[in-house]
Amino acid sequence: MTTLLLLALILTILITILFVQNQKNTLKEKKEDILKFIYNQSKKNQSTNIQNLKSFSKLKISKLIKIIELLIKEKKVKYDEENIKLTLEGLLEAKKIIEKHRKIEKKLFEETSINLEDIHQIAEKEEHKEKILESPQNYPCIDHHGDPIKEHDIKSICLTKILENPQNINKIYKIVHIEDEPPEIYKKIINLDIAPFEFIKIKQINSTNINILTSKGQKIKLDIITCANIFVTESNDPNTEEEFKKIESQIEFITTLDKLKINEQGKIIGLSFYLRGEEKRRILEMGFVKNTIITPIYNNMLGNDPRVYKIKNTKIALRKEQAQKIYVQKITN
Repeated sequence: MTTLLLLALILTILITILFVQNQKNTLKEKKEDILKFIYNQSKKNQSTNIQNLKSFSKLKISKLIKIIELLIKEKKVKYDEENIKLTLEGLLEAKKIIEKHRKIEKKLFEETSINLEDIHQIAEKEEHKEKILESPQNYPCIDHHGDPIKEHDIKSICLTKILENPQNINKIYKIVHIEDEPPEIYKKIINLDIAPFEFIKIKQINSTNINILTSKGQKIKLDIITCANIFVTESNDPNTEEEFKKIESQIEFITTLDKLKINEQGKIIGLSFYLRGEEKRRILEMGFVKNTIITPIYNNMLGNDPRVYKIKNTKIALRKEQAQKIYVQKITN
């Protein structure tokens, strides 16, 4: 009987410890989410108050006020008239959380096959952990949205601003950020294969749409809603201008590998940014690199997928979804 009571007491203590630890973790997450929200509001030149914090956090007003009071006590936030602002200490912590978030997203993007639309939500949960697993590989210190891992200001403009001025036609811009919310718009951008770091040339503008040419030779029409998720900086690089002149002169010959006809040769000019993880490593190891000649030689007997290609005297089968991520220039006699 005494042994049973002792076991019951130990179990009760363990449950209590786990409950208290869970409460602490939940409080820590809420505090960090609030710091990040205030920081993001300030980046958009928008103020933070109890009303929009309540809407964001989904907390009861009494619970929210208690957390704000704790943050004030910790000297991480302060009241400025009716607005809530970060102190220097709060600002540094918010940047640290964002840095962790981007490291997690980068690792998941580069090393896994997790759906791109799900990466953000996973990082939202993982960023609150004390330690995170970082990629051992020396990738550039930029995440897959185009953001530097260490937060700092980048002067960029939303693509919707380009619509406001017809004089922007024929100007070249570099994509520096793609917003991943709302998810349905982000998914649309991924499907169009529009990615950070690539250049675009404005071809046509009206009040609701913009026609662009990408540095991969794609002609794309974007509506104003999709434009709102894409941020750019203007490029004045003469080399980039020359590249676009070359692309425009050869545009009728630029396509994706899946569009080549049987025995039609193509020269690889680039890979999709969204070809990632183990799949990308395998593609590169098989010799799918820039300027390599490739030829589709025959289809699957039961259809066109997978398809067999000849590259460097080697026959390789690729699925259509893989071939769609490889850009080629048709070779004409």
